[in-house]
Amino acid sequence: MGTTCYREACGTELFPVNMVRPREILLVQSLPLVASSTQFSYAAEVGRKALHLLALVIPLGMWMLGTPLALYVLGAVSTVAVGADVARAYSPWVNDWIRTIFGSLMRAEELPEVGTRVTFNGATCVLVGAALLTLLVPLRVAVPVLTMTMLADAAAALVGRRIGHHSWGSLSATVEGSTAFVITGLAVMGAFPSMALLPAVCGVLVAAVVEAVPLPVNDNIRVPLVAALVVMIGETVLYDAPLHVFAGLPV
Repeated sequence: MGTTCYREACGTELFPVNMVRPREILLVQSLPLVASSTQFSYAAEVGRKALHLLALVIPLGMWMLGTPLALYVLGAVSTVAVGADVARAYSPWVNDWIRTIFGSLMRAEELPEVGTRVTFNGATCVLVGAALLTLLVPLRVAVPVLTMTMLADAAAALVGRRIGHHSWGSLSATVEGSTAFVITGLAVMGAFPSMALLPAVCGVLVAAVVEAVPLPVNDNIRVPLVAALVVMIGETVLYDAPLHVFAGLPV
């Protein structure tokens, strides 16, 4: 009984059809388990940003708990999240567990292979950013700014992915996405009367720039921190308001 064969287009070697060619083996081995940033589907982006809406329980909880309790809770949860990211960098079991549950919502750069490097995912950075905000600035600023950055970032990502056609030079951010960030951010900040208007507007505009520019620090940390500091400094410069630093610590 003969074996059906086929011929390579660029060579003369024959392979049985029921065999996997060596090149195909290498291809399968090289396929990523998670899509990269450029391959991340729009549906996956929507699901990822939906988590931002669920994460609104963080600023709500900060407001309800007050300081210093909110700082203690966020500090503990952030420590656990950081520990999980460190553990998955060395433990195949932890890494597989996180990939199984959250892998579809995470980008490839957030899921390195075990033993390569420690990478902190977006959710961990949101918790760390919230903890730092609670530590550094009063809740009257921390809560609106964190809410603003969560919603504005989601709007920028979804609008930029869907209709973003004009990039900021060589940056991956688009004019359409940044516009969505500013509009959403101004709407959110305007809903909170706890801050002076002009510093709040400046905070949103600066946050849009910091969000668009690629920097080493994760945007879930750098954007809310910079925005909050702009608001605080603006209130001090324009209205002679006291500049409270480390406001979350117990007196």
